Amino acid sequence: MNERGQLMGVPIKLVMALVIGTMTMGILMQFVGTAERTVLRDMKVTTGASSNRLTVKVYDAQSGDALGGATIVIKYPGGTSAKTLGEGSNQYTFNIPMNAADTVVTTVQVTRNGYIPWEGQAAVSK
Repeated sequence: MNERGQLMGVPIKLVMALVIGTMTMGILMQFVGTAERTVLRDMKVTTGASSNRLTVKVYDAQSGDALGGATIVIKYPGGTSAKTLGEGSNQYTFNIPMNAADTVVTTVQVTRNGYIPWEGQAAVSK
């Protein structure tokens, strides 16, 4: 270092600015990486009903790919049914007891790790 504030011909202020900038970028990159991991994604759930049966299919809303591993809970008058899908399956068909009714309204709840929970209703007829 010489009298004019240079280190091997490079101004000290420039060296310090580069060091501080590099450290700041490293910290920001760690923050962005953490933020990406904590973002919840959305799922698309479709239901189909016929003859006392309710079929629930689960997809990733952004890509449209089948989404396995979800937990589906069906609530209906007089009971509840639940099923956790395997990683290779994105649908399940529930048998809904009608109890002498022509139509039963069910509440469908779908959850999966890393996704926003989904809830909706479906009518099931004989």
